[in-house]
Amino acid sequence: MRKGNESLGKWYRMDNSADIYPMSSTMTTMSIFRLSAEMEEFVDGDNLLTALKDVITRFPTFAVQLRKGFFRYYFDANDLEPRVFPDNGVLFQKIDMLANNRYLFRVLYYKKRISVDFFHGLCDGSGAMEFLRSLVYRYLDECGKELPPHGDIKVVGEPIRDSETEDSISKYYTQYKLTGGVVGKMAGKSAFGIRAKRFKTLGYGLIHGYVSAEKLHAAAKEMDCTVTALIAGAAMLAIKKAFYKDNESGRDIVAMIPINLRKIFPSETLRNFTTLTKCSVCPAVTPDDLKTYVDISKRMLREGLSDKRELKEKLSLSAFYSTNPFMKILPVGLKTFFTKFGKAVSVQTKQTIIISNLGVVKMPPAMSEFVSRFTFNINISRKCPVNMGIVTYNGITAISFTRMLVSTELEKHFFGILTELGLEVEISSNLRETGTRGAR
Repeated sequence: MRKGNESLGKWYRMDNSADIYPMSSTMTTMSIFRLSAEMEEFVDGDNLLTALKDVITRFPTFAVQLRKGFFRYYFDANDLEPRVFPDNGVLFQKIDMLANNRYLFRVLYYKKRISVDFFHGLCDGSGAMEFLRSLVYRYLDECGKELPPHGDIKVVGEPIRDSETEDSISKYYTQYKLTGGVVGKMAGKSAFGIRAKRFKTLGYGLIHGYVSAEKLHAAAKEMDCTVTALIAGAAMLAIKKAFYKDNESGRDIVAMIPINLRKIFPSETLRNFTTLTKCSVCPAVTPDDLKTYVDISKRMLREGLSDKRELKEKLSLSAFYSTNPFMKILPVGLKTFFTKFGKAVSVQTKQTIIISNLGVVKMPPAMSEFVSRFTFNINISRKCPVNMGIVTYNGITAISFTRMLVSTELEKHFFGILTELGLEVEISSNLRETGTRGAR
């Protein structure tokens, strides 16, 4: 164990699943996602900065900068002061490393909202949420609020366990063959890709839908499935209604679902420890019936989580760049070239949408006096132009769509399906489709 103000040292390796992210970055885009906390009062930027400077000492795996070695990228300790910025309303703008003092996360504030954009090579959603919980707690303390005991929120001064900084993928992965098996299953055939008019300037569309977590759970229970299976089924049906045409050559609608492996393998790591499973439906032969779509999602999610050996093989796939003997000796410049070249020449997508459910955010009960909601936004790409993030806090489930499409038909159909189940949905939007780019 280390004290909260000790760093990991001068440098350390990226976790085995993170190698792909810096090699995928371009001049204008990078793999980032956003977590936000909606506060009950307007955010004070000075107090937020003070809190951030304090909290970063408790999270040494976040107090880093990205360096390029000969064979791979790595993290180097970053002793510069972190910064906070007013939110300019341009969602998922690439992090300016110079302005951000080389940190791989960006803290933003706007009115009553605190947001953090995280480079995915740094952590996954679970690790990021631990950081945001600590930041919010320390911020409120800096504002002079009378707070309840911090519980399991990580605070400055407590020991940093080695298990928080370990590369759990290296710990649990097994060797695999490059042909067949889980590799072939994950690659699969080309999926249905959403095509529609896209925004021409910086920034993406954002729509949040807020529903009662209790009623959503009851609706899932009524359909004998999990909340994730219900949302995945509803999303795929909404895609069919919004974009699928009868002449789509029978391609499946494929929803990729990130899986938090901490729930399957013992781990406390704050770094990346997720894999993917998929749900797919062939709309050409599947009735437009929610129960049918949900049952398919339920079955495929269960199959994807039941085989522990297959999950370990997926970890090996994630660790390909750092464990394959050939890739280990290949210079990072060539690895980057092959990564970007493969994406450039691949015309068809293997997934239609990513749907990530972070689950329930646990804060001390009395914190609801100061924090009303959390939201989770996933970045998008040219081949996967709409994605969904889900998170639950204080009895409210926030379902967030990020899109580069002008059309809001998918969201209309999806939330329409939820209202047909008897759920009341509160909607908020950045109104990107109206041309008001600065709207938040």
